[in-house]
Amino acid sequence: MDTTSTGMPPIMPAHNALDMPPVDHAKPAQAVHSLVGEGKTQIANSLDGLATAVRDIAGKLEANGVAPVAKYAHDAADAVAGWSRAVESKSVDALLDDAKHIVRTSPALAVGIAVAAGFAVSRVVRSNR
Repeated sequence: MDTTSTGMPPIMPAHNALDMPPVDHAKPAQAVHSLVGEGKTQIANSLDGLATAVRDIAGKLEANGVAPVAKYAHDAADAVAGWSRAVESKSVDALLDDAKHIVRTSPALAVGIAVAAGFAVSRVVRSNR
């Protein structure tokens, strides 16, 4: 049908899906994997910084004669440092699998972690300004 006499653009024939070039899904997947890898490094660095800060607080508590509370702070710093080592040592795929497991088995914990992570990320972003 000639639509040019009515002022409309010509109708183009529909393309067959088999005529379309294949979509390369590897590039977006590689980009996501790279971003997650960078995020993994930033998270590990943030956890190291948090562990250092908690150790500093523990030292101040000891200096002020509050040794029992300082012990809890040291234990917390050790736990955070352990999380940092765990993040650094695991592959991106293993971390994603762990996250899926946490969400499935304990959704409330997952929400709490998301809130804490959001707070930590906002602090890092603000400090970089």
